[in-house]
Amino acid sequence: MITLSDPQCDILESRKQVNLFLAGQGSGKTHLAGVISYLYLSQFPRLRGLIAANTYSQLSRSTLFRIREVWKQEFGVTEYDEKKKTGHFVVGKQPPAHFTTFYEFDSYNNIMSFSWGAVVYIGSLDNYKALDGMEIGWAMLDETKDTKEVAVKEVIVGRLRQPGLYVNEAGELVGEPTPEPFNPLYIFTSPAKVPWINEWFSLDQYQTEIKATIYLPPQYFRKEVGNKLVTISASHLNRHNLPSNYIDNQFANVGKDKHGMLIYGDPFARAGGEFYKHFDRAKHVGKFAGLYDPDLALHLSFDQNVIPYNTLTVHQIFGKRSVQLAEFCLENPNNSTGKVCEAFLKSRFGQHAGGVFVYGDPSGNKRDTRSEEGTNDYSIILKALAKLRPQSRVATKAPPVAVRGEWINAVLERQLDGLEFLFDEGCTNTIGDLIYLKEAPDGTKLKETTKDENTGVTFEKFGHTSDTCDYFYTSAFKEQWQRFHKKEAAPLPTLILPSASKATY
Repeated sequence: MITLSDPQCDILESRKQVNLFLAGQGSGKTHLAGVISYLYLSQFPRLRGLIAANTYSQLSRSTLFRIREVWKQEFGVTEYDEKKKTGHFVVGKQPPAHFTTFYEFDSYNNIMSFSWGAVVYIGSLDNYKALDGMEIGWAMLDETKDTKEVAVKEVIVGRLRQPGLYVNEAGELVGEPTPEPFNPLYIFTSPAKVPWINEWFSLDQYQTEIKATIYLPPQYFRKEVGNKLVTISASHLNRHNLPSNYIDNQFANVGKDKHGMLIYGDPFARAGGEFYKHFDRAKHVGKFAGLYDPDLALHLSFDQNVIPYNTLTVHQIFGKRSVQLAEFCLENPNNSTGKVCEAFLKSRFGQHAGGVFVYGDPSGNKRDTRSEEGTNDYSIILKALAKLRPQSRVATKAPPVAVRGEWINAVLERQLDGLEFLFDEGCTNTIGDLIYLKEAPDGTKLKETTKDENTGVTFEKFGHTSDTCDYFYTSAFKEQWQRFHKKEAAPLPTLILPSASKATY
């Protein structure tokens, strides 16, 4: 007998086009996928579906294995046995002659065909281009925490257009046309290691509410955002379907730092290996844009990478508290130093009267090959901002990455030397950097590359906005930074051994 948890029921009954079931391990994600997929396969057999996972190995060994168990145990639906002439579906082969068929395919690879005529495509999201071109009525994606954004938002969503499913005035699913066509996408996953899922469902806006509920099961988070529904729940809500000691064993066997992610489904919990390991969104991010003081100096820090964007972050210092008020991250075709300055001047800071200091990547002092002879990025900046009387504080050499990371983490963790670094909630790229940027084995920033699927250009997705913060902090708080740096760089005391004539053993 099917016993679903409250968040599972929310997703099952949802009439939103995009649905996210985000939960801890053992929360019944694939069980729910099995229930919902059978609903569509049995009630709307002419509607072609898609079941996909992040990799083909995951799809075959985990996702489909569990879904097929649900079909068998809950609905009596089994794979067709050629010898016994019993069963209800075949995988990757032409269906038997006695099966009802609504569609014929040149190849049945990665297609499940059911005896009553329903078909469902199966695929892996690491090879998402193979899914391009198909037209589907519904889709279910399992464990998308490592999946590329383009695979879901451009390929899968773009395929959801087969007519045949509608919502009537009573909110019921029907096959007869109504003014509300329905092509749902369901995402079942544990917390993501990539930021796009949080961004797509605007989870950052609800962090306080999320954390206030998911750590107090049976409470859970539920929110409708436009055409989307998201539920976030702890493993506890599926306790009735788990071994009695499962959750206790998870607490005992999983590292304490992983409890939030793996048990409570916290989308803001740390995955481990972060460069800014002591950044805490709840502690360091808030509604700080209103603190802007036009009579107090502005501190502007630049990073001249052009892909994915050219960066400027805007800060003010209140005593020993630094607040990042804004960020300007301009993508192509506006990803030039001049365009960034132009955007800044058009903003509310454009008439700033309190003075301006400029910081940034020291390599920007080299000649800018995109401009006229004899100029560099900072000469462009100082000229563009001339009416604000900017003063350059760009260092001659970039501070060592590993040590500056240790210093900034010390400030974030315990307000070292009374310093405090805060960020306005609108600085989403900076916040993303502070959350997702990983640490390399040598203690520096692990700037992993990604590839733009449209242009073929490879670039570093994270590290640009946080670099501007690093340059600013180490210059604006030079005394505190140098004190920490010298302490870290101090040589070990020399061990002086006694001469052989005086040595005793």
